[in-house]
Amino acid sequence: MTNYVPHTAADQKIMLDKIGVAALDELFRDIPAQLREARLALPKGLTQMEVLEKMEALAGENRVFPCIMRGAGAYDHYIPSVVRHLTGRSEFVTAYTPYQAEMSQGILQAIFEYQTMICDLTGMDAANASVYDGATAAAEAVLMCMERNRTKILVAENVRPDTLTVIRTYAGPHGLEIVTVPSEDGIVCRKALQEMVDAKTACVYLEQPNYVGRLEEAAEVGEIAHTAGAKFIMGVNPISLALLKTPKECGADIAVGEGQPLGMPLSFGGPYLGFMAATTKEMRRLPGRIVGQTTDAAGLRAFVLTLQARAPHIRREKASSNICSNQALCALTAAVYLSAMGPAGLREAAQSCVSLAHYAAATFTAVPGVSLKYRGEFFHEFVTVTETPAAKILEKLESLGILGGLPLSENEILWCMTEKVKPEQIAKVAEVLG
Repeated sequence: MTNYVPHTAADQKIMLDKIGVAALDELFRDIPAQLREARLALPKGLTQMEVLEKMEALAGENRVFPCIMRGAGAYDHYIPSVVRHLTGRSEFVTAYTPYQAEMSQGILQAIFEYQTMICDLTGMDAANASVYDGATAAAEAVLMCMERNRTKILVAENVRPDTLTVIRTYAGPHGLEIVTVPSEDGIVCRKALQEMVDAKTACVYLEQPNYVGRLEEAAEVGEIAHTAGAKFIMGVNPISLALLKTPKECGADIAVGEGQPLGMPLSFGGPYLGFMAATTKEMRRLPGRIVGQTTDAAGLRAFVLTLQARAPHIRREKASSNICSNQALCALTAAVYLSAMGPAGLREAAQSCVSLAHYAAATFTAVPGVSLKYRGEFFHEFVTVTETPAAKILEKLESLGILGGLPLSENEILWCMTEKVKPEQIAKVAEVLG
């Protein structure tokens, strides 16, 4: 993108003349005088080189870890260089929302390709143009399921805490009852779920893998929900879908998740994107936009906004969702990442995550005083219990340039291994644990 250049005095005069105003002061005459400053006390202007030096000094205060073993919802995956180069082009960075939809064929096609890839990943029939983040997607999915006589929402207690918080926030104004389902050995207790689900249950929300890294018996949970007439929502890690059964294969009605692993850096928490996909039966309840493919008057391939269930187009008091943004740049990033990786590359990355995580778990627990909290299968996250306080372990690792796992309690750490972690770094952590 070119550097921003402010309007010159000549530019300002042309614009003022066009609107029939003599001077800038007259333009702002409706603002009370006591609210206006005659002159702002701004510091002396700096040259571009001086500004760059200041920004580099400020950035130098950040602590950048060469090795990250922490996940819990945001993951440090390798991002092919083509992703940033393509998505950094000015025509993509400056594009936001296709308000004059059919005039924005490029943006519509980018969204269409993204939706297609999300459907490929999840196995679902339709996907929307993304929402703000994974937690928002889960909350929006819950609202899709509510009915007049079904106002109880069952949520597995081992979902990500921020997701549960956002679901509660969304559910409050709608009068929905949020009930958490207890877990047993790190996964949902199916017996408890069977006892809790009833005729008032609108949906059951489950994450695969869950917050502590375990793999759930998702298909069984879906069957229990459907037997009671409730919908089944699955929150999924998109990288894991290269290996695991798709939500469609597990019987999910709606699949949601955080798209950050698909080419987005950690970036202090954003911006990210939430993805949503559903069966054909639930498609018309999806919030946001759905882009479709058609042909134009000349018979050529073209794209249109097939559905757009957003507040400005419908009566807001009747809307179950008022979400407006489509996170177009983040969705494009995910599409470019998936295109660059391809099915084989994505599967290879997922296999590396699994292999490294299981190798790390075996290496760590070979150290006396370190054990796994849960013995079941996991994708790329697991919890260790240590005799040494977690804070002491993590502090030592930080001094060695390793961001260790997330402390869950005084003696429990949630570790995460992605394809960027090296075996020698795992060995170094085991050395510290010893």
